[in-house]
Amino acid sequence: MRRVIGIILGKALFFLPRNVREDVFFEAAAWFHRRGARPLRLDAKDPHFVNLGSGTRAIPGFINIDFFTTPGIDYGADLRYPLRIGTDTVDGIFCEHTLEHLNYREADALLSECWRILKPGGAIRIVVPDLSLFLRNYCDGNRDWFREWERLMFRESVVPERSGRTLGSALEAISFVTQEYGHASSWDFETLRNHLERRGFRDIEWTSFGKGRRETLLVDLDAEDRKFVSLYVEAVK
Repeated sequence: MRRVIGIILGKALFFLPRNVREDVFFEAAAWFHRRGARPLRLDAKDPHFVNLGSGTRAIPGFINIDFFTTPGIDYGADLRYPLRIGTDTVDGIFCEHTLEHLNYREADALLSECWRILKPGGAIRIVVPDLSLFLRNYCDGNRDWFREWERLMFRESVVPERSGRTLGSALEAISFVTQEYGHASSWDFETLRNHLERRGFRDIEWTSFGKGRRETLLVDLDAEDRKFVSLYVEAVK
């Protein structure tokens, strides 16, 4: 019966626009997996480090967490919902290019969960696209900056759908970073600091690629396009 319902639903959804179909299938998969999700049981006496929103980049020595169907992860979760991880059990959290895929309400909920699962004194390192870089260079009329962005993000991209694109104007780069690839929120240091402070974090510091107070969390992706647009921030519970 479940298979029959699935076939009927699939045929019915066929007539919807592709993006709507994809959203429906994603939400259906998320609901199904959440119902069967198991808690991640950690012994607080041992050190634990989490790569939150890992994608397919698994970091050795970390618990790599992303959506249930992501290849290579250690634990599946829907980051829009409470994490099924014990309170005060994690020593450090690394979260790179993940928050921008959540709206601000969802990001706040996730940051609250991060604060909850961290041990007192535990740290979080967050990397997000820095919209202020785009806006500052746009207002300054810095075409060289946007040409470099086009080289890194389009012409030399290993992603086929990007490598064939060109940048028609600087505003298209801003549109790209705020709207494409499922981006649902925009960040600069002030915005991220405010959200972290409201969730209870302290000692919030703007760092840079490969630099920070917690050596274990210095696992930033070493890619020129990533480093060119990113904001690096650390905070402590």
